[in-house]
Amino acid sequence: MGIAIALLLAAATPARLPPIEQCGGDPEFDRFRRQLETAVEKRDLDKLLPLLAPDIRLSFGTAPADAKFRNFERSGPGGDGLWQESLWGELDEVLHLGCATARNGVGVEYRAWPAMFVTGDDLDGFGTWISRPGAVQRTKPSEHAPIKQRLPSWTVLEEIGESIVPYLEVRTPKGRAGFVAHDQLRSLIDYRLIAKRQGGQWMITAFIAGD
Repeated sequence: MGIAIALLLAAATPARLPPIEQCGGDPEFDRFRRQLETAVEKRDLDKLLPLLAPDIRLSFGTAPADAKFRNFERSGPGGDGLWQESLWGELDEVLHLGCATARNGVGVEYRAWPAMFVTGDDLDGFGTWISRPGAVQRTKPSEHAPIKQRLPSWTVLEEIGESIVPYLEVRTPKGRAGFVAHDQLRSLIDYRLIAKRQGGQWMITAFIAGD
């Protein structure tokens, strides 16, 4: 019975989680999305702030208002501007990784970028990684180690060993183990942007990483 269950679970696990698009068809949402994409493209915080819910979640355990969001551009080590540049980079990436629709535990509809946050919802967020385009799996945690295989983009990978900076030991859906550089991977619970209707309009209610 144990073997049968394991085989069923393996068969149910998706081999890839590519960007998909599920969020079209709602004129209000489409307008909100265009405003968001324009704000990010132009790196315009003043255009982004009106799209944020007052109780937006930026980290676990806190719910800073949009004014605090603005102040983040001057926070963090290294001086002015570093957080803001990181913010724009993360926003830009998630907006290019597809949008998916879902409902939370009480049935409220939301939209999420990247889509893999929704399509991979049944997977272990802490132990699941997705290969970025161009990722390679090596025999050892070194850039000089032989390449075991070139991974198809967006392959679902299971973490099976301790991190050996800057590499992670992972196993492919076909059971092949090896090492992939961290910058060629994306965590299933990396940054995601959540939007919901609030007060009759679409708002960003969370931009958060982790679990």
